[in-house]
Amino acid sequence: MSATQLPRVFSLLLSAAFGAALFLMGAPAADAAEVLEVRLDEKTGGGLLVGVRDAGGKAPTVTISDTVVPMTASAPDPSVRWQPLLVVVDTANVSPEILDRIKTNVTSVVKRQFDSGSQLVIVADQFGNLFELKKSETAMSNLNDFMARWAPVEPDKKLKFIPSEVITSVDRGLSALLVPRGRPWALVYSSLCVDGEAKAGDFSRFKGPISFLTWDSGVDGSCVANRDKWLAASKGENVTALQIDKAEQKDALNKALLGPEVDDARIKLSGWEYNGGNFNISVGFDGEAEPWRGSFTEEVVPQSWLDDAAKRRQGRSKMLAAGGLAVLVAILLMVALAKARSGAAEVAKWEAVGEAEDLSVEMDPDAWNATIFQLTGAMPVLKDIKASAAQLGPAKKADPATRQQTPEELMGQSVPKPAKLATPDGTKETVPAPGGKPGGKKTGMTVAMPVLDDGTAYEAQKPFEVGVLLSGKPVARKTKKFRKVFSIGRATDNRVVIQKDDTVHRYHVVIRPALEGKEWWLEVSPTASNRTNLNGKDLRAGGRYRLPARFRLQLGEATEVRGRLTD
Repeated sequence: MSATQLPRVFSLLLSAAFGAALFLMGAPAADAAEVLEVRLDEKTGGGLLVGVRDAGGKAPTVTISDTVVPMTASAPDPSVRWQPLLVVVDTANVSPEILDRIKTNVTSVVKRQFDSGSQLVIVADQFGNLFELKKSETAMSNLNDFMARWAPVEPDKKLKFIPSEVITSVDRGLSALLVPRGRPWALVYSSLCVDGEAKAGDFSRFKGPISFLTWDSGVDGSCVANRDKWLAASKGENVTALQIDKAEQKDALNKALLGPEVDDARIKLSGWEYNGGNFNISVGFDGEAEPWRGSFTEEVVPQSWLDDAAKRRQGRSKMLAAGGLAVLVAILLMVALAKARSGAAEVAKWEAVGEAEDLSVEMDPDAWNATIFQLTGAMPVLKDIKASAAQLGPAKKADPATRQQTPEELMGQSVPKPAKLATPDGTKETVPAPGGKPGGKKTGMTVAMPVLDDGTAYEAQKPFEVGVLLSGKPVARKTKKFRKVFSIGRATDNRVVIQKDDTVHRYHVVIRPALEGKEWWLEVSPTASNRTNLNGKDLRAGGRYRLPARFRLQLGEATEVRGRLTD
């Protein structure tokens, strides 16, 4: 490269850099996403209908009562809801053919607007009459009624044209397009035959596009000159003028009739559970300076929301009640299980003495008589037969001098004759006289014999389960169950034999059914001198006691007998 070419290359590079800088500085920034509107969905409880602009498929963030609520967004539905339209038709200086064409255009534009979700179209005439269309169901019929009044207004023969007063209608119509965050636009059909001294229009405060649609057909040349002068003096960045009677402007006219290019859409957000009451809401995109904010009272909340909230409250109440019942049942089960474990541990602690006998085998009544005699010093006497004394077992020959005298002999009374006793088999048995036995022979032991119900004829309605502990430890692995009378002591002919504890008497206590098997009683040996304690209460020798359903019986120094009623 020669030295003469260097300045030229440098100049080209500098120009390119400067052009790039200008392009970057002048490049329009991408529009930030914004929320246009938030409405409560009447069909879905907790649903929101949100209008967005330039969202690019993104879903906004919803904050309700200072808490961010995650919600599911539907696919965006394009809408012109936030692009209200003003249509002004000036019927002065217009031919019938042009007016019919205008009516066709207006009908097509308004129908397309409401088909795309518009919420407001204002139609006006040159006299300042405004007609608002808000409901798609009635928009077209109302528009037709309004357009039926339109008729061409021709100038007087003395006048070249009728001065247009459409600017007043434009100003009034633009001020009526009040839609929050909306981008309104306007179509003005007029010949714009203004006076030569007419004040220029000022449309700078209106940010949307305003298209003046004019025509030259049948219009005086002076009118055209005044129109061009007035348009040139008028202010407004988005003001354009097109002629509907020129074919070369057809494409531009069709584009003007489509309205502004705005990326507006409507999305449905769902997933929030409304539980009643008033609430504040904020909906916006990250980075947006001002999100949409609003407050709703319960009075304006849709009925479907209130119904869903009531159902959820009822469901929660039922769940709480069911949960409380479940907790109560669980507590009761835990208590029952704890008691069962405690009872199992208690039973395991009882571990009974020896193997239990077959309770179906009846005991020898004579053996029971011997046991009862040892414990109570009395033979059983049934019914109401009275006797003074009884003897049992063979006796050694006794010296008359040392023989024990009966109470009757000591008191000098005569000895009664033997009486008949009831035996277990229903026969009568003779009660020996004091100091003797049947046949007139004497025995070596005499005791007092009270009348008592010994229980030998009864079988208890509920058996007693019995176990024995020695110094707090079970003496056997099994317990015994009894339905009939049984005795406890060291002697081997007891039904419950106590071993390894010399402080327990040979025949310490007897436990028998009473009251036809409905209760159990305990009788302490009359000669018991060592400890006999029932559930913490010391028992006296020879005493009779009604047993509770569960008992702990302390015998002697180290023996504990535990019992309970079972099924």
